[in-house]
Amino acid sequence: MAKGFQKGVSGNPKGRAKGIPNKTTAEIKEIITRIVGNQLDRLEKDLDLIRKDNPEEAIRIATKLIDYVIPKQTKLDVDGRLEHSVNKLVIEIKKANGKDD
Repeated sequence: MAKGFQKGVSGNPKGRAKGIPNKTTAEIKEIITRIVGNQLDRLEKDLDLIRKDNPEEAIRIATKLIDYVIPKQTKLDVDGRLEHSVNKLVIEIKKANGKDD
């Protein structure tokens, strides 16, 4: 009898590493990148034509395309970090003064 995995039990209990796409996703992204890369000149010309008749639509399309070129930035929680730092500082001051509340 051939050895294999038990049904429902993964050969890699931790699974695929975070941020690593599965093989199919990686292949599809590569194909789309190739197709779009070969059409950039045409896309620019098409946007120029749209811009002449309908500048608002050209901006809408360009804005949607930006999401695929420039990665979205994560929001930095400055207020939360500041509050956390202040709380840590207050705790340290209380400890230094012998007040462990």
